[in-house]
Amino acid sequence: MIHLRLVLPTTRAWPRRTALVAAVAVLLAGCASAPTAPGSATAAAFWPPFPAAPRIQYLASYRYSEDVEPARSALDELITGSDRQVLPIVKPYGVAMWDGKIYVCDTKNAGVVVLDVRNQQTRLMGVSGAGRLTSPTDVAISADGVKYVSDAQRGVVMAYDADERIVATFGFTGFRPTGVAVRGGELYVCDFESRTVHVLDRFTGDRLRVLGEQLAEEEQMAWPLGIDVDPAGNVYVSDVLHCRVRKFAPDGTLLNAFGTIGTNPGNFVRPKHLAVDSDGIVYVVDAGFANVQLFDDSNRLLMFFGSAGAHPGAMQLPAGVCVHDGDLDLYRELIHPDFQAERLVLVTNQFGPSKVSVYAMGQLRPGVTPRDITAGSVPVPTGLSESPDDPLGLPGLVNPDESALPTGPPGGGP
Repeated sequence: MIHLRLVLPTTRAWPRRTALVAAVAVLLAGCASAPTAPGSATAAAFWPPFPAAPRIQYLASYRYSEDVEPARSALDELITGSDRQVLPIVKPYGVAMWDGKIYVCDTKNAGVVVLDVRNQQTRLMGVSGAGRLTSPTDVAISADGVKYVSDAQRGVVMAYDADERIVATFGFTGFRPTGVAVRGGELYVCDFESRTVHVLDRFTGDRLRVLGEQLAEEEQMAWPLGIDVDPAGNVYVSDVLHCRVRKFAPDGTLLNAFGTIGTNPGNFVRPKHLAVDSDGIVYVVDAGFANVQLFDDSNRLLMFFGSAGAHPGAMQLPAGVCVHDGDLDLYRELIHPDFQAERLVLVTNQFGPSKVSVYAMGQLRPGVTPRDITAGSVPVPTGLSESPDDPLGLPGLVNPDESALPTGPPGGGP
């Protein structure tokens, strides 16, 4: 293994994750003061649609640096000129958020687009020097702000510190890293070449173990891409070719798997990246369905959100997803007053105007009914039939029993 020593604090104490919810049945240059509301949303869009209680609200989207940076006054343009460089998000893939900043892997920009929402700035990371990227596919951020970016073309994982400076490069012969995840002192990397997951020491780059190499032939992965780790240390991996998600124990034992090729909810057509939130809910992007499906820790499908179209929150070839506890204050003006947001969900789209879309996961505030909120929302298609023969019963809602919904205080926090 070829690696540079990663200079990080010697302590390996990590913040405690929030406790799992007992059961879930249903269900993102300028001014250092409070920023203006980012993105745009003309009306609230919710999933599941009425008459179910909403759990996801679409908030905003980003396509250009101008969507983050503050508007310029006529005086500014007079003094500095009307032209300013606009940074587009061209072909986004993996995404992560940390400290008010959204990090978007852009394979066409050959770098990571940094949308500093809090400070209303944009920039590119990994486009020069020793930390130059070629084809970034995913990014994972540790609790201390180190960003790990997989570059499938270069065959390495780059590490950038909290100030976005390159500090390490991890790789070895025959390595083709795609998805990355980080938990504690360990870095989990999907490898297209060996069709396994390499677990590395995130401080040194040393290989600790490999997940998936001992699987029986019928259980082996083909194209492992999306990866994340749940609060218990279990590892979820999406297999693009087999349209399947596998769940490994921390020691690498295969616990179970779910999904297959199919057009019914709970199956997949083109699964891409996935994410696991602090309650153990698994979010799987499907580029074919143009949505994100949510599963509990027993692999039970809870709900899905998003669909193709021109409505608020629509998706077009979605690829990346992340769940972020924190920074809800940045979107306070966009969150419906009757909706109690708990965390942010970000989804990247490789086509269309909504290259990076932000949703909020949460629930209605006490005393508010689904009908109360319909007046301030827009209808959204589910991408499924709404005929009486629809096996779901309610479009977008898999299980209408809401008795096991999380009803306590929001589980936010950095």
